[in-house]
Amino acid sequence: MDIPPDQPAPSKLPNRQRRKTRTALINAAQHLFAKNPVEGVTVDDIVVMADVAKGSFYNHFGDKKALADEVYGEIATEVEARINANNENIADPAFRIARALCTVMEYATTHPRQIQALLSLEDRRTNYVSHLNDGLANDVREGLETGRLGGVDIETGVLAVVGLVGVTIRSLISGNSVGPAQTLASHMAGCVLRALCVSASEATQLAELAASDIIRS
Repeated sequence: MDIPPDQPAPSKLPNRQRRKTRTALINAAQHLFAKNPVEGVTVDDIVVMADVAKGSFYNHFGDKKALADEVYGEIATEVEARINANNENIADPAFRIARALCTVMEYATTHPRQIQALLSLEDRRTNYVSHLNDGLANDVREGLETGRLGGVDIETGVLAVVGLVGVTIRSLISGNSVGPAQTLASHMAGCVLRALCVSASEATQLAELAASDIIRS
């Protein structure tokens, strides 16, 4: 039987349908996790929103936790890639930290559903955006070793940054923050750097540069 030139070969259809189903499940989970605690979302909720059979869910994921881990991993990896891209060729650890905060802020403004899902999933873990903490820890470690940063140990420095990033993003996506995202990012990045013992004037300068370069709204 001849295959129309604009149609895939029959042997490729099952894999294409499998990918489509998996994507539908992940997108549905993102929507639901962004609006509800993970514990409040059921497999039935997910398959209904994805418009797939319940049996199809278990063809892709062993349970809801496996799907939640997949959703978290995809979003966190995307955020991490953006941070790495924005910090390419940036050597100063203090400036890298400011730019990382602004990058997460920018992602939150352009991908609110994904960041809300990430926050919801991180509520089940001990660290906010823990997938990203290795890079942050390296920046804090380098800053402390070179004397660029001070006043804290590595763990305290990481927790200080993580805490301020989490609070900032929650304020931003709640719609209760005052002023544009760029201004909020600049203020909070400056606060983070001052907490790591960067001088007030330089912290402000670096934060403003980072925010103006990365935040477009």
